[in-house]
Amino acid sequence: MESNNYVMETCLLAGEIMIKNGAETYRVEETMNRMAYAAGMKSVHSFVTPTSIIFSFKDHGEVDRTRMVRLGERTINLNKVTMVNEVSRHFVADKISLTEAHDKLVEISSQKFQYPDWLLNVAAGLGSGSFAVLIGGTFLDFIPSAIAGAIVFASSNYLYRLLPITFFAEFAASFLGGMFTLIASWVFPAHLQLGVMIIGAMIPLFPGVALTNSVRDLMAGDLMAGVARGVEAGLSALAVAVAAAIVLSL
Repeated sequence: MESNNYVMETCLLAGEIMIKNGAETYRVEETMNRMAYAAGMKSVHSFVTPTSIIFSFKDHGEVDRTRMVRLGERTINLNKVTMVNEVSRHFVADKISLTEAHDKLVEISSQKFQYPDWLLNVAAGLGSGSFAVLIGGTFLDFIPSAIAGAIVFASSNYLYRLLPITFFAEFAASFLGGMFTLIASWVFPAHLQLGVMIIGAMIPLFPGVALTNSVRDLMAGDLMAGVARGVEAGLSALAVAVAAAIVLSL
């Protein structure tokens, strides 16, 4: 029989890793509930939002236990979500013990992103440049859009470390990327399309995962989580839009 506190800690750790790395609300709740039931707990209930987790169950002594975890910084790393899902499935199928599951979850939580920052910046740049071409730009638009996209992505991460407020970090990063495209259009006015380049440059900050999860949560009936994710996505889009509007007005 596993320690009740150890079961609680393991389930909360699994949920915390998943919600911090972009998992849907229903997936987090289902994973925590399945792990608790597999450990022998009863009357398992979970309530997950993007900023907190409330988890309760009735232990082996028929005592109700409840804990809440407040969540801080969130990112998108679906590889960690997949790894936690795998650990959960193995534990529920009794292929690993609770101790092994907890140790694996601690290892997953401490892992850094599997790709270095420079590679992420390059990928963001290539994505921005490619999208600019996709919406009607030329190869000449590709180059400044790619550079601006890399600037937007790198500066947003750097500015967030200095001032951990997502709206201001994304606004400042979008403004820097937009100014680069504006200067490029001033230098080569006959060859570059400013609107196309700005749209391409802002693609790394588009809140695609947050928006998708918001719709998924709303459809599943998780109204609070869905609205919260929708507001988060809306603020990101607003920051990008305001920065782009300021650049275009110059």
